[in-house]
Amino acid sequence: MTGLILGLSRAAGETALILFTGVAFFLPGLPSSLFSRFMALPYHLYILATQHHSPAQVRPIAYGTALVLLVIVLGMNLTAMIVRSRFRKKLYG
Repeated sequence: MTGLILGLSRAAGETALILFTGVAFFLPGLPSSLFSRFMALPYHLYILATQHHSPAQVRPIAYGTALVLLVIVLGMNLTAMIVRSRFRKKLYG
């Protein structure tokens, strides 16, 4: 279970294909269902940092996106640590 959570957290920080970290960017409106199109946070951060026509104006948004991504990854790592410690207590204790 810990390995699964850590793997998901690593994937969330390193790829743009993770669906649970979605953000609407080039879409006409906010996603209305689970099956709506959206952009993943790592890719959104990349677009804001490198491809935007006015990087100075979107810098606060890019920092916010990076903060949200870090909080998600750190939260998943903390969850993995808690799950690991609970299983360890049950197994050894």
